[in-house]
Amino acid sequence: MAEQNQEERRHIRRLPAAELNVEWRPRKGLFNRFQPAEGQDFTRNGLSVSLNSGESLEIGDPVELRIELVMEAGMLHLDRVAAVVRNIRETDNDKPRYGLEFDFGASRAMKSDQTRAQLGRMEGILERSEKLKLRIQPLQEIDSLRRS
Repeated sequence: MAEQNQEERRHIRRLPAAELNVEWRPRKGLFNRFQPAEGQDFTRNGLSVSLNSGESLEIGDPVELRIELVMEAGMLHLDRVAAVVRNIRETDNDKPRYGLEFDFGASRAMKSDQTRAQLGRMEGILERSEKLKLRIQPLQEIDSLRRS
């Protein structure tokens, strides 16, 4: 068994806290600026977002994303991520949630194994971060365990 550093008191490796930042713009048009969006769910195949601006999207609209995963230990950043709006759902606060699917055939960068690997890494980090949050969250705050 390897010797443990005397200054290191942790017995279990600490998982990084993660924050997902998303910016979007329509892919059609030359001078569109990126606008912030609130990332909801994330997988290596797509994500869902709520838009912070008054703009709206339609099913089938192509968008370009900037995705940034900020962690205590550093940052993962992806530019020029192509996606297509696949579904739109109304939420409780009347703010639509857009389901975006990554378009891996849109460009050479999207076809690269590096892009797929980076998206997979982001998914894994967010998944571990969410599991950690659930582990340390008090039971009475977990919605599915509340009694009506």
